[in-house]
Amino acid sequence: MTHLDAKEELEFLEEIHGGDLSKVFGYLRESFTLLQTRSQMLLGLATICLTITGFSGPRMAAASPYSRVFIGAGLCFVLFSVVCMVCGPLNLRWITAWKGEDVRSTLVAHLNRRNFKTWLYKTAMVLLLAGLTCYLGSVLCYLSVVQS
Repeated sequence: MTHLDAKEELEFLEEIHGGDLSKVFGYLRESFTLLQTRSQMLLGLATICLTITGFSGPRMAAASPYSRVFIGAGLCFVLFSVVCMVCGPLNLRWITAWKGEDVRSTLVAHLNRRNFKTWLYKTAMVLLLAGLTCYLGSVLCYLSVVQS
């Protein structure tokens, strides 16, 4: 398998769709929809994390310095994840409102934009997982203090 750049991917998509650029455009529209939907799911998970922090965070932070550091780091990671999602996949720009020199250059630009939004989505996912891991560390520290 070879990783394709945007121009090569456009050629491959044209081959798949028999040269019908309207089908390629539809494929791109679906790609942006998929990114939007998955980002909304991650945003929901981040919202749950932030809500839980609001309720139990102060109690866990008061338990020990380690718990405080973990919950603070978790909160920061989750917030950075939200920023990546809002600035990337959830940033709404209509694909029909942007036009290049011709249809092919427009599609290549949209493929590059989709790839960048995908990179931001993956970054947001890693940051959210780091935040959840820190939350888990905070809970473990809290439980070790409560148990003793």
